[in-house]
Amino acid sequence: MRRYETVFIVNPELSEEQRQPLFDKLKGFVSEDQGMVVKFDEWGHKRLAYEIEKHTRGYYVLMEFCGDGALVKEIERNMRLDDRVLKYMTVLKEKAVDVEAVKAEIEAAKEQESKPELAEQAVGEGEDKTDSEPTETVEAPVSETEVPDNTPETNDQEEPKNGPRKNGAK
Repeated sequence: MRRYETVFIVNPELSEEQRQPLFDKLKGFVSEDQGMVVKFDEWGHKRLAYEIEKHTRGYYVLMEFCGDGALVKEIERNMRLDDRVLKYMTVLKEKAVDVEAVKAEIEAAKEQESKPELAEQAVGEGEDKTDSEPTETVEAPVSETEVPDNTPETNDQEEPKNGPRKNGAK
C-alpha cells in the first residue's frame, strides 16, 4: 500500500450542501478499494494563481490517503469528469506504508480533534501566559555592492550582441 496526497480545487460558487456529496463520493472510493483516508482537510476559499473557467477564487481541499495505483486512477478519473472540480493534483508521498502506524496516526488525529483544549495547552506549554505584542523585525538596508551583477535591478541595460562586457571594456 502506498500513501498519496491529492490537492483539489472545487468550484467556489458551490454551497456546503453541494460540496459535501462530492467529498463523500471521493472518500467512498478510498474505502471501497480497501484504502484509508488519513487526512481530509478543507483549506477553504483562496485566490487562484490564474483564472480557471472564469473563476478567480476556488475552494481548496487536501485529501491524504493510502491505497494503490488503481485507486488513484479512479479518483482522478472521477475528478476529471466532475464539473465541480476545477483542478487536482496527486502526489506519491511514500511507496511503502506501515498500515498499523497509519491507523495509529488517524486515531491520534481524531483524539486531538475531539479534545481541542488539550491541543491548545500543548502548544502553550513553556510559554508565558501573558499576551505579548509581536516584535517587528527590521532588516538592514542592502548596499549596491551586495547585489549580484546578474540581477534585474543592476542589469537594466541590454548586453551587446557579442556577449557581456568584462572589466569595463567597451
